Order: sequence, then C-alpha cells, then structure tokens
Amino acid sequence: MKGFRIAVIVAVGTLRVAPRVYAQATDAEFKCEASTNKAGSKFVGSKSKCVQKCLATQWKSLTPTFSDCYPPYGGVTAQCIYSIPLKPGKSAEEAFTAAILKACVGTGDPLKYDCPECYSGGDCTTESNDRVQNIEGQVDSFVPGVGCEGAGANKDEQKCQTSTAKALTKQVGSLNKCYDKCVANVRKGLIPAGSCNPPTSDPTTQACVTKGDGKTIAAIDKACLIDKADCTGPDSNDYPDGASWTNLVDVAITGNVPSTYCEGDL
Repeated sequence: MKGFRIAVIVAVGTLRVAPRVYAQATDAEFKCEASTNKAGSKFVGSKSKCVQKCLATQWKSLTPTFSDCYPPYGGVTAQCIYSIPLKPGKSAEEAFTAAILKACVGTGDPLKYDCPECYSGGDCTTESNDRVQNIEGQVDSFVPGVGCEGAGANKDEQKCQTSTAKALTKQVGSLNKCYDKCVANVRKGLIPAGSCNPPTSDPTTQACVTKGDGKTIAAIDKACLIDKADCTGPDSNDYPDGASWTNLVDVAITGNVPSTYCEGDL
C-alpha cells in the first residue's frame, strides 16, 4: 500500500502547475473561475457515483466484470462518464465541459462573460477540455485504491470502500468551498492579498479546512471500523485509514487552487 500512496501523490502532483501572475480578475473573470471550481467539485461527485454504481452492481452479480469499474472503464460505467447513448450532454464529462463554457463564454451580454487570460490564453474552449482531463486524471488516480477490493469483498468491506468514496467526494466539495470563500474575501478587501495561496495563511480558511478534514476522517474510520478492505491480498486488512485518504485529497485539491484562481485573486 505504501507504493500506492506514493503513486497517488505523484499522480496528483504532476497536475500542479505554477501559474503566471496576472492582474486581479474582473467580475466576469472571477465568475468564470468560481463557477469552474464548483463544476469541478460536481464532476468529481458525478464520476464517483458512476464508479460506485458499477462496484455495487458487480458485487451483486453472479458473473461480475469488475474491470468495468476501473480506468479506462467499460460498459455502462464508461457511458456514464463519457457519453450516454440517447442522452447527449448528460455524462459526467459532458456536464463538466458545458458548465465551464456556460459560465465563461455564455451567450448574450458579452460583459457578463469573460475567460481569464490565464485559462489557456483566454481560450475557455481549450481550457474546458484540458481541465476536464486534468481532474479526470486525479479521480482516476484514486479509484483503484479507494475501490481496491472488488471480488471477495464482504458486506463490511464493501461498506468501507463505498463510504470512503462518498466521504472523499464530500471533502473535495468542502475544500473547494473553503477556498472559494477565501478568494471572495480577498476581493472584498476583508483579508490581505496572498492569504488564499495554499497552504492558506487565513485563520478562518484554515479552520474551515480543518473542520472538513475532521469530518472526512471520522466518516471513513467509522465506516471501516468493523472490517477494512483487503488491498494487497486476502485478509491483509491494509486499507488506508481516514487520515491517510484525507491527506491525499488535501494535496490534490490545494494543488488545483492556484491554477483555478490564477487571475491574481489569491
């Protein structure tokens, strides 16, 4: 499992790109950034649900196909993530892309929409595609570990894995909200510029992150108390604890913040 944890850290770390420094975003650019961040949280939740539904289905099946539940995915899970037949625009990826374009390009009054220059040089169509793939890669780096025991998992081990996925998804949303509020407070002049650049120096944001992390740790440890998943072999009982999972998500999400609020708002 140690090797798996390192692999995840490396995977999420490769997505962290130091942004150039730009002037503070306009209101329209900030709206684009904030909406992109919110859409990213929703995408993580949507994709996680696709995977968890697959695992739940295979655990009940007499002839399971667990490979569909892991990258690069297959069957209805792949459709749920990439493209659902007869339901255009409803897959997790398509919805994420559409949300970015709606907030950053939009239609109607051009003053209400503006793509930040730090988003692919002001090209939010390109940015939406790149960002979907980047967040996609982060989620994919977690899936094999969070759902490490497919065949052979008993009810308690299934619960441990499913509850961990749900808790981590909530943590992603919680962390993003903490930083959303922090950046908004910088724009309002309530806290100094630079306060939100991870690791945040703002006490309120620090408390927000700590609170969210604490809930995640407690939820995972409670769900896995009776029996942890066996990741490296039968009865290995080596599923990471709540603190380990929470730390990995912290690394991933805080690494996204500078590239999301890259127009001088941190």
